[in-house]
Amino acid sequence: MAHRGEHKQRLWREVWRYRHFYLFISPFFLMFAVFGLYPLLFSLYLSFMKWDGLTPPVRVGFENFATLFSDELFFTALWNTVVIGAMYVPPMFFFAFIFANILNSRRLRLRGLFRVGVFMPCITPMVVIAIVFSLLYSVRAGLFNYTLQALTGLFPGGPIQPIPWLESEAWSKISVSILLVWRWTGYNMVLMLAGLQGISEDYYEAAIIDGASRWQRMLHITLPLMRPTFVFCGIMSLIGTVYMFDEVFVMTQGGPGTSSTNFGLYLFNLAFMDFRFGYASSAAYTVAIAVFVLSLVILKWRRPATD
Repeated sequence: MAHRGEHKQRLWREVWRYRHFYLFISPFFLMFAVFGLYPLLFSLYLSFMKWDGLTPPVRVGFENFATLFSDELFFTALWNTVVIGAMYVPPMFFFAFIFANILNSRRLRLRGLFRVGVFMPCITPMVVIAIVFSLLYSVRAGLFNYTLQALTGLFPGGPIQPIPWLESEAWSKISVSILLVWRWTGYNMVLMLAGLQGISEDYYEAAIIDGASRWQRMLHITLPLMRPTFVFCGIMSLIGTVYMFDEVFVMTQGGPGTSSTNFGLYLFNLAFMDFRFGYASSAAYTVAIAVFVLSLVILKWRRPATD
Protein backbone atom coordinates (compact mmCIF):
# COMPACT_ATOMS: atom_id res chain seq x y z
CA MET A 1 0.00 0.00 0.00
CA ALA A 2 2.87 2.38 0.87
CA HIS A 3 4.54 1.59 -2.45
CA ARG A 4 1.29 2.30 -4.28
CA GLY A 5 0.90 5.61 -2.44
CA GLU A 6 4.43 6.65 -3.36
CA HIS A 7 3.78 5.77 -7.00
CA LYS A 8 0.61 7.87 -7.01
CA GLN A 9 2.41 10.85 -5.47
CA ARG A 10 5.20 10.54 -8.03
CA LEU A 11 2.63 10.44 -10.83
CA TRP A 12 0.90 13.58 -9.59
CA ARG A 13 4.23 15.36 -9.28
CA GLU A 14 4.97 14.53 -12.93
CA VAL A 15 1.55 15.76 -13.98
CA TRP A 16 2.04 19.00 -12.07
CA ARG A 17 5.50 19.41 -13.54
CA TYR A 18 4.13 19.26 -17.10
CA ARG A 19 0.86 21.03 -16.29
CA HIS A 20 1.43 23.66 -18.98
CA PHE A 21 1.54 21.02 -21.73
CA TYR A 22 -1.61 19.36 -20.41
CA LEU A 23 -3.26 22.78 -20.38
CA PHE A 24 -2.42 23.32 -24.06
CA ILE A 25 -3.93 20.01 -25.14
CA SER A 26 -6.96 20.20 -22.84
CA PRO A 27 -9.22 22.09 -25.34
CA PHE A 28 -9.23 19.08 -27.64
CA PHE A 29 -10.29 16.68 -24.89
CA LEU A 30 -12.92 19.11 -23.61
CA MET A 31 -14.38 19.56 -27.09
CA PHE A 32 -14.30 15.82 -27.70
CA ALA A 33 -16.03 15.13 -24.39
CA VAL A 34 -18.80 17.66 -25.09
CA PHE A 35 -19.36 17.09 -28.82
CA GLY A 36 -18.14 13.51 -29.22
CA LEU A 37 -18.27 11.34 -26.12
CA TYR A 38 -21.40 12.82 -24.54
CA PRO A 39 -23.59 12.50 -27.70
CA LEU A 40 -22.32 8.95 -28.16
CA LEU A 41 -23.27 7.92 -24.64
CA PHE A 42 -26.53 9.87 -24.72
CA SER A 43 -27.49 8.14 -27.96
CA LEU A 44 -26.84 4.77 -26.33
CA TYR A 45 -29.10 5.84 -23.45
CA LEU A 46 -31.79 6.94 -25.90
CA SER A 47 -31.74 3.60 -27.73
CA PHE A 48 -33.58 2.15 -24.70
CA MET A 49 -36.01 5.05 -24.53
CA LYS A 50 -39.01 6.41 -26.37
CA TRP A 51 -38.43 10.14 -26.88
CA ASP A 52 -39.72 12.75 -29.29
CA GLY A 53 -37.43 15.54 -28.12
CA LEU A 54 -40.23 17.45 -26.34
CA THR A 55 -41.78 15.18 -23.74
CA PRO A 56 -39.79 13.35 -21.04
CA PRO A 57 -38.18 10.09 -22.29
CA VAL A 58 -39.96 6.85 -21.41
CA ARG A 59 -37.95 3.70 -20.76
CA VAL A 60 -38.97 0.89 -23.14
CA GLY A 61 -36.02 -1.49 -22.72
CA PHE A 62 -35.28 -3.53 -25.86
CA GLU A 63 -38.60 -2.68 -27.51
CA ASN A 64 -36.92 -0.37 -30.03
CA PHE A 65 -34.58 -3.14 -31.16
CA ALA A 66 -37.43 -5.66 -31.39
CA THR A 67 -39.47 -3.23 -33.49
CA LEU A 68 -36.46 -2.52 -35.69
CA PHE A 69 -36.15 -6.12 -36.88
CA SER A 70 -39.79 -6.11 -38.00
CA ASP A 71 -39.49 -2.77 -39.81
CA GLU A 72 -39.70 -3.36 -43.58
CA LEU A 73 -38.42 0.13 -44.37
CA PHE A 74 -35.30 -0.55 -42.29
CA PHE A 75 -34.44 -3.60 -44.38
CA THR A 76 -35.34 -1.77 -47.58
CA ALA A 77 -32.92 1.00 -46.65
CA LEU A 78 -30.20 -1.53 -45.85
CA TRP A 79 -30.77 -3.33 -49.15
CA ASN A 80 -30.62 -0.07 -51.10
CA THR A 81 -27.40 0.79 -49.27
CA VAL A 82 -25.85 -2.56 -50.22
CA VAL A 83 -26.95 -2.23 -53.86
CA ILE A 84 -25.66 1.33 -54.21
CA GLY A 85 -22.36 0.32 -52.60
CA ALA A 86 -21.98 -2.67 -54.92
CA MET A 87 -22.65 -0.41 -57.91
CA TYR A 88 -20.20 2.38 -57.18
CA VAL A 89 -17.37 1.02 -55.00
CA PRO A 90 -15.76 -1.41 -57.54
CA PRO A 91 -15.61 1.09 -60.44
CA MET A 92 -14.52 3.84 -58.04
CA PHE A 93 -11.62 1.69 -56.83
CA PHE A 94 -10.72 0.75 -60.40
CA PHE A 95 -10.59 4.33 -61.66
CA ALA A 96 -8.85 5.55 -58.51
CA PHE A 97 -6.11 2.96 -58.94
CA ILE A 98 -5.71 3.74 -62.65
CA PHE A 99 -5.51 7.49 -62.02
CA ALA A 100 -3.09 6.95 -59.12
CA ASN A 101 -0.73 4.98 -61.35
CA ILE A 102 -0.94 7.53 -64.15
CA LEU A 103 -0.42 10.51 -61.84
CA ASN A 104 2.47 8.73 -60.11
CA SER A 105 4.43 8.58 -63.35
CA ARG A 106 7.46 10.83 -63.44
CA ARG A 107 7.06 11.21 -67.20
CA LEU A 108 3.78 13.06 -66.81
CA ARG A 109 4.10 16.83 -66.85
CA LEU A 110 1.89 19.06 -64.72
CA ARG A 111 1.17 16.16 -62.38
CA GLY A 112 0.12 18.52 -59.59
CA LEU A 113 -2.46 20.19 -61.81
CA PHE A 114 -3.99 16.88 -62.86
CA ARG A 115 -4.04 15.63 -59.27
CA VAL A 116 -5.97 18.70 -58.20
CA GLY A 117 -8.37 18.23 -61.11
CA VAL A 118 -9.15 14.63 -60.17
CA PHE A 119 -9.47 15.50 -56.47
CA MET A 120 -11.65 18.57 -57.04
CA PRO A 121 -15.07 16.80 -57.21
CA CYS A 122 -14.88 15.58 -53.59
CA ILE A 123 -14.51 19.13 -52.25
CA THR A 124 -17.10 20.67 -54.56
CA PRO A 125 -20.27 21.77 -52.68
CA MET A 126 -23.03 19.20 -52.95
CA VAL A 127 -25.59 21.82 -54.00
CA VAL A 128 -23.49 22.68 -57.06
CA ILE A 129 -23.07 19.00 -57.88
CA ALA A 130 -26.82 18.40 -57.57
CA ILE A 131 -27.63 21.22 -59.97
CA VAL A 132 -25.11 19.99 -62.54
CA PHE A 133 -26.19 16.37 -62.36
CA SER A 134 -29.88 17.31 -62.43
CA LEU A 135 -29.18 18.98 -65.76
CA LEU A 136 -27.19 15.98 -66.97
CA TYR A 137 -30.00 13.59 -65.95
CA SER A 138 -32.82 15.68 -67.46
CA VAL A 139 -35.14 13.54 -69.58
CA ARG A 140 -35.71 16.19 -72.23
CA ALA A 141 -32.52 18.25 -72.38
CA GLY A 142 -29.96 16.27 -70.37
CA LEU A 143 -26.53 15.57 -71.84
CA PHE A 144 -26.78 11.85 -71.11
CA ASN A 145 -30.05 11.40 -72.99
CA TYR A 146 -28.87 13.75 -75.75
CA THR A 147 -25.81 11.52 -76.22
CA LEU A 148 -28.00 8.42 -76.38
CA GLN A 149 -30.17 10.06 -79.02
CA ALA A 150 -27.06 11.00 -81.00
CA LEU A 151 -25.94 7.36 -80.94
CA THR A 152 -29.29 6.07 -82.17
CA GLY A 153 -27.93 5.26 -85.60
CA LEU A 154 -25.32 2.92 -84.17
CA PHE A 155 -27.89 0.55 -82.67
CA PRO A 156 -30.55 -1.44 -84.53
CA GLY A 157 -34.17 -1.40 -83.49
CA GLY A 158 -35.16 2.23 -83.88
CA PRO A 159 -34.58 5.30 -81.71
CA ILE A 160 -33.43 4.94 -78.12
CA GLN A 161 -35.99 6.14 -75.61
CA PRO A 162 -34.82 8.77 -73.09
CA ILE A 163 -33.91 7.28 -69.74
CA PRO A 164 -35.81 8.66 -66.71
CA TRP A 165 -32.69 8.74 -64.54
CA LEU A 166 -34.28 10.33 -61.46
CA GLU A 167 -37.93 9.51 -62.09
CA SER A 168 -37.63 5.73 -62.37
CA GLU A 169 -37.26 3.27 -59.50
CA ALA A 170 -35.09 1.08 -61.72
CA TRP A 171 -32.65 3.91 -62.56
CA SER A 172 -32.56 5.96 -59.36
CA LYS A 173 -29.87 3.87 -57.64
CA ILE A 174 -27.80 3.81 -60.84
CA SER A 175 -28.03 7.61 -61.05
CA VAL A 176 -26.81 8.00 -57.47
CA SER A 177 -24.01 5.48 -58.09
CA ILE A 178 -22.73 7.38 -61.14
CA LEU A 179 -22.59 10.57 -59.07
CA LEU A 180 -20.72 8.78 -56.27
CA VAL A 181 -18.13 7.35 -58.65
CA TRP A 182 -17.50 10.82 -60.06
CA ARG A 183 -17.35 12.49 -56.65
CA TRP A 184 -15.23 10.08 -54.59
CA THR A 185 -12.78 8.64 -57.12
CA GLY A 186 -10.40 11.54 -56.48
CA TYR A 187 -10.42 10.98 -52.72
CA ASN A 188 -9.44 7.34 -53.08
CA MET A 189 -6.95 8.27 -55.80
CA VAL A 190 -5.05 10.45 -53.31
CA LEU A 191 -4.93 7.60 -50.78
CA MET A 192 -3.76 5.10 -53.39
CA LEU A 193 -1.23 7.59 -54.72
CA ALA A 194 0.23 7.85 -51.22
CA GLY A 195 0.34 4.05 -51.06
CA LEU A 196 2.18 3.83 -54.39
CA GLN A 197 4.71 6.44 -53.33
CA GLY A 198 5.37 4.43 -50.17
CA ILE A 199 6.61 1.43 -52.18
CA SER A 200 10.40 1.40 -52.44
CA GLU A 201 11.87 1.61 -55.94
CA ASP A 202 14.32 -1.13 -54.94
CA TYR A 203 11.63 -3.75 -55.45
CA TYR A 204 10.98 -2.64 -59.03
CA GLU A 205 14.67 -2.33 -59.85
CA ALA A 206 15.33 -5.86 -58.60
CA ALA A 207 12.36 -7.18 -60.58
CA ILE A 208 13.56 -5.46 -63.77
CA ILE A 209 16.98 -7.03 -63.34
CA ASP A 210 15.29 -10.43 -63.00
CA GLY A 211 13.43 -9.77 -66.26
CA ALA A 212 9.93 -9.19 -64.85
CA SER A 213 7.48 -7.54 -67.22
CA ARG A 214 5.38 -4.50 -66.35
CA TRP A 215 2.36 -6.73 -65.71
CA GLN A 216 4.39 -9.07 -63.49
CA ARG A 217 5.69 -6.12 -61.46
CA MET A 218 2.12 -4.90 -61.04
CA LEU A 219 0.83 -8.34 -60.06
CA HIS A 220 3.59 -9.43 -57.70
CA ILE A 221 4.85 -6.13 -56.24
CA THR A 222 2.36 -3.29 -56.54
CA LEU A 223 -0.87 -5.08 -55.73
CA PRO A 224 0.42 -7.06 -52.71
CA LEU A 225 2.14 -4.01 -51.19
CA MET A 226 -0.94 -1.88 -51.80
CA ARG A 227 -3.11 -4.22 -49.75
CA PRO A 228 -3.05 -2.06 -46.55
CA THR A 229 -4.12 0.95 -48.63
CA PHE A 230 -6.90 -1.03 -50.29
CA VAL A 231 -8.10 -2.19 -46.87
CA PHE A 232 -8.16 1.36 -45.53
CA CYS A 233 -10.04 2.60 -48.61
CA GLY A 234 -12.46 -0.31 -48.26
CA ILE A 235 -13.25 0.49 -44.62
CA MET A 236 -13.69 4.19 -45.38
CA SER A 237 -15.95 3.32 -48.33
CA LEU A 238 -17.99 0.99 -46.12
CA ILE A 239 -18.54 3.68 -43.51
CA GLY A 240 -19.20 6.33 -46.16
CA THR A 241 -21.73 4.15 -47.98
CA VAL A 242 -23.70 3.24 -44.86
CA TYR A 243 -23.92 6.79 -43.52
CA MET A 244 -24.10 8.59 -46.87
CA PHE A 245 -26.73 11.32 -46.79
CA ASP A 246 -25.99 14.43 -48.86
CA GLU A 247 -25.94 12.80 -52.26
CA VAL A 248 -29.20 10.90 -51.87
CA PHE A 249 -31.03 13.71 -50.08
CA VAL A 250 -30.17 16.35 -52.64
CA MET A 251 -30.54 14.23 -55.77
CA THR A 252 -33.56 11.98 -55.16
CA GLN A 253 -34.80 12.55 -51.57
CA GLY A 254 -34.91 8.75 -51.41
CA GLY A 255 -37.38 8.42 -54.26
CA PRO A 256 -39.17 7.56 -56.35
CA GLY A 257 -40.96 5.92 -53.46
CA THR A 258 -38.24 4.33 -51.36
CA SER A 259 -36.17 3.06 -54.30
CA SER A 260 -33.06 5.07 -53.38
CA THR A 261 -33.59 5.50 -49.63
CA ASN A 262 -30.35 4.41 -48.02
CA PHE A 263 -29.64 3.95 -44.33
CA GLY A 264 -28.31 7.48 -43.81
CA LEU A 265 -31.47 9.05 -45.18
CA TYR A 266 -33.63 6.54 -43.31
CA LEU A 267 -31.91 7.51 -40.06
CA PHE A 268 -32.36 11.22 -40.80
CA ASN A 269 -36.07 10.76 -41.48
CA LEU A 270 -36.57 8.81 -38.25
CA ALA A 271 -34.84 11.38 -36.08
CA PHE A 272 -35.59 14.75 -37.65
CA MET A 273 -38.79 14.14 -39.63
CA ASP A 274 -40.64 11.65 -37.41
CA PHE A 275 -38.95 12.78 -34.15
CA ARG A 276 -38.40 9.17 -33.04
CA PHE A 277 -35.01 9.79 -31.46
CA GLY A 278 -34.95 6.64 -29.35
CA TYR A 279 -35.85 4.40 -32.26
CA ALA A 280 -33.31 6.16 -34.49
CA SER A 281 -30.61 5.63 -31.85
CA SER A 282 -31.35 1.91 -31.68
CA ALA A 283 -31.11 1.68 -35.48
CA ALA A 284 -27.84 3.63 -35.48
CA TYR A 285 -26.23 1.39 -32.86
CA THR A 286 -27.43 -1.80 -34.52
CA VAL A 287 -25.90 -0.85 -37.86
CA ALA A 288 -22.78 0.58 -36.17
CA ILE A 289 -22.12 -2.83 -34.59
CA ALA A 290 -22.56 -4.49 -38.00
CA VAL A 291 -20.16 -2.00 -39.59
CA PHE A 292 -17.64 -2.61 -36.81
CA VAL A 293 -17.76 -6.37 -37.37
CA LEU A 294 -17.40 -5.98 -41.14
CA SER A 295 -14.47 -3.63 -40.60
CA LEU A 296 -12.74 -6.27 -38.48
CA VAL A 297 -13.29 -8.79 -41.27
CA ILE A 298 -11.81 -6.43 -43.85
CA LEU A 299 -8.84 -5.72 -41.57
CA LYS A 300 -7.78 -9.36 -41.86
CA TRP A 301 -6.51 -8.57 -45.36
CA ARG A 302 -4.44 -5.56 -44.37
CA ARG A 303 -1.10 -7.37 -44.15
CA PRO A 304 0.81 -7.55 -47.46
CA ALA A 305 1.00 -10.99 -48.99
CA THR A 306 4.79 -10.72 -49.25
CA ASP A 307 5.26 -10.74 -45.44
